[in-house]
Amino acid sequence: MPGAVATNPCSRAENIVEKSHCADELSHYDPELSLKMLLLSAVAYDPVHPQECLDNSLPSAKFQLQTVVTKNCDFADHNCAGYVAVSHALKAIAVAFRGTEDLDQAFHAFVESLLTPKTRFFNGEVQTYWKRGFDELWPNMEAEVKALISKNPSYQIWVTGHSLGGAMASLASTWLGYHNIAPRKNIILYTFGMPRVGNYDYALQHDQLVNNSWRVVNDDDLVPHFPSVVSLSVINGPYHHGVEAFYSEEATSVYSTHRECHGKPFNEDVTCSFSEVTRSIDKHKNYFSIPVGTFWKANCVPREASTRQKSTFETEDRVRKKDRRSRLFITY
Repeated sequence: MPGAVATNPCSRAENIVEKSHCADELSHYDPELSLKMLLLSAVAYDPVHPQECLDNSLPSAKFQLQTVVTKNCDFADHNCAGYVAVSHALKAIAVAFRGTEDLDQAFHAFVESLLTPKTRFFNGEVQTYWKRGFDELWPNMEAEVKALISKNPSYQIWVTGHSLGGAMASLASTWLGYHNIAPRKNIILYTFGMPRVGNYDYALQHDQLVNNSWRVVNDDDLVPHFPSVVSLSVINGPYHHGVEAFYSEEATSVYSTHRECHGKPFNEDVTCSFSEVTRSIDKHKNYFSIPVGTFWKANCVPREASTRQKSTFETEDRVRKKDRRSRLFITY
């Protein structure tokens, strides 16, 4: 079965590009950062007022929207979308991608992924639909990302997305690492309910380029199991990258029971979500009690300032306070 690089010069099981990376600190899943990333992913679904959505979702972060990009990304006139924002308070640059607009787009993405051959992406191959979305959006996001990194070289780059958005976020983080746009240690990827992006060669190269990469899976969410890893060729078939952060029960909060999945096969730990026999669409739509795709409708619609202040979702603070005691149950 696929695993770590056979010629790894490090003293631990880590996929690396060059020996100098052996000194990199191994990352760990951060529940509080995960919540921030999920909210950034939810904001990507807002088609009208994303800046207000950022303000309502992460008020203390003071994210400043830099650009929003929406482009047609398939032959049925569906759109893909993403945005770039910066928080000087958190010293972070956010690069977020939206999932599918509706069931019709999800159906088209599903069918195309089954019927269309994968396409080249650096050393590996990825699903054509994911790459087309990335190729349509990235030319209008790249310059803004580069400019922000140039002005703020010490800032972390938070790349994130839910569902289809997670797949495009994966490609963006790999692109940033491949082109040395930022130090490897500064690129952080958190995805939620992400489908398999490409083949094993792509997964391996992603792991080499993005050290801090997490696939958050809510119990038996069905989307992370697509496309199926079952293939005539394990090497060229769909294969996950990064480390899975698996919530073995419904993830009602970031502190629900979860663990890092470091078992074998690497990146496809058979004791984590791979072992689930049921499949749920509801657990794909909701992470940490947040309806990711529709969050903006209830929490980002413009309203009177006083009313908004009273009814703001206050997700980050609320979850942190409510579940502080449940941290005792976190396992790695």
